[in-house]
Amino acid sequence: MKKTAGNKTLLIFCLGDFSRSVFNALTVTYLMYIFIPAEGSTIPSLLPRAAFVFALVRGLGVIFDAVIDPFIASRSDKSTSKRGARISFMRIAAIPMSVFGVLLAFVPYGYPHALNVVWFVVMLFGFNFFSSLYHIPYSALAAEIVTDHKRRVFFYTINTAVFVVGSVIIFAAPIIKNAFAAGGMSELASWRLTFVIFGFFAAVFALIPVVFIKENDYVERKPCYAPLLQSFKATFKYKNFSILIAGYIVMWIAFSFFNFSLMYYITVLIGLNESFSTVVMALTIVVGVASYPLVNRLAKKFGKKPLLIGACIAYTVIYTAIALHAVIVPAIGGTAFAVLIGVFIGFPISITNIIPSSAFADLAQYDTIKTGVNRAGMFSAVRSFILQLAQSIVTFILPALISKGSAAGNATVEGTRLVAVTAAVIIGFSLVFYFLYDDKEVAKTIKEDNERIEREAKNIAV
Repeated sequence: MKKTAGNKTLLIFCLGDFSRSVFNALTVTYLMYIFIPAEGSTIPSLLPRAAFVFALVRGLGVIFDAVIDPFIASRSDKSTSKRGARISFMRIAAIPMSVFGVLLAFVPYGYPHALNVVWFVVMLFGFNFFSSLYHIPYSALAAEIVTDHKRRVFFYTINTAVFVVGSVIIFAAPIIKNAFAAGGMSELASWRLTFVIFGFFAAVFALIPVVFIKENDYVERKPCYAPLLQSFKATFKYKNFSILIAGYIVMWIAFSFFNFSLMYYITVLIGLNESFSTVVMALTIVVGVASYPLVNRLAKKFGKKPLLIGACIAYTVIYTAIALHAVIVPAIGGTAFAVLIGVFIGFPISITNIIPSSAFADLAQYDTIKTGVNRAGMFSAVRSFILQLAQSIVTFILPALISKGSAAGNATVEGTRLVAVTAAVIIGFSLVFYFLYDDKEVAKTIKEDNERIEREAKNIAV
C-alpha cells in the first residue's frame, strides 16, 4: 500500500500551480491588453488588423492543443518511468514553458508587421506545447495523489489557494508596469520587463514539485496501453462526465469574459485607472480565501452540485449588474461599484476553482476503479482542451464585441457593456447542465473501493 500524502507534501505539490496562475494572466489578460490596447494607450499597434489576427492566432493555438493534449496524456498514462509517469514530463517542460511564455511579448517590430505575426504564432505554439507537457501530467497527478473523495475537496482548496495567491501577485502587474513607466520606460517596454520578472518566478515554482515530490511513493501506477483515440473516446462514456464537461465549458466561456475583460470594465466602463483592477482582484481574493472553509463544509454536507448551481446564479447577477453600470455608477459612484464587484464575485470564484477540479478527479478515480487502468492523464487532457476551447471561443468573440463602434479596433463603452451582457446570458445555460449532474454514484463507488483497500491492508498487516 502506498503512502498517504500529508499536508506538507500536498502544499509542496500545489506550489507548482503558481506558474499556471501567472501565465494564465500573462498570456490571456495582459497579452491581449498589449496587442489590443484600449483607447488612449501609448502602446503602439503591433499586429496588422490586431483584433482579427490576435483572435485567429489564439484560435489556431487551441486547435494545436486539441491535437497535442491527448497525445501527451496518452504518453503520460503509458509511462513507466522510474522517476514517475507525471514528474518525468514536468521536469522537461518547466523552463521552456516559461521562456516561450515571456517571449510572446517580445515581437521584433514596434509597429504592425508580418514578422510580428510569425513571431506570435511560433512563440504561442511553443508555449502551448510545453505548457501542456507540464500541466497535463500535473493535473493527472493531482487527481492521483489523493484518493479519498472528501479529502480531495480540501486538497483542491489548497491548490486553489496557491493559484489565487499567484493571481493576487500577477494582478499587481499593472502597478509594477506603471512603476517602470514612471521611471522613463515606454509602456510597451514596461510590460515586457514585467513579463520577464513574472516568467522567472513562474519557472522557479514550476520546478518545486519536480524536485521535492517522489511520485512513486504515493501513486499506485496502473499504465494504460489503449490506443490514443480509443482512450480519448472512452473518457466520454460516462454520462456524468459528459454533463459535467458541457456545463464546465459553458461556465468557463462566461467566466473567461470576466477574466479577459476586467481591466476594460475598470477603465472603460467605470472610468477608473487600470491599476484599480489590482484592488478589485485583491478584494476578490480576500473574500474568496475567507470563504474556503465554508465551501469545504457545504461540499461535505450538500455535495458538489448545489454549489455549482449557486455559483452560476451569482455570476449571472454580477454580470448583469456590470451591464447596467450606467444606472448603478451614478447612484453609488464608480469606486464603490468596482469594490462591490470584487467583494461579491469572490465566493462564486472560490467554488468555480475548487469544486469542478475535485469532481473531475473523482471521475478519473471512478474510471480507474471500474476499468483497472489509470487514464487520469486523458481525463486531464479533455479538461484542459475544454478550458482552451472556452478561452478560444471568447478570444474569437471578445475582440469583435469589445471594439464595437471603433474603426481602429479599440475597446469602447458600448462594446464592453455588450461583453457583460453576453457573459450573463451564456452563464445561464450552464445551469441547465449542472441541474442534470449527479455525483452520488461516483462518491459511493470511491468510498467502497477505499474501504476495500483499507481492509486488505489490515489483513496483510495481520
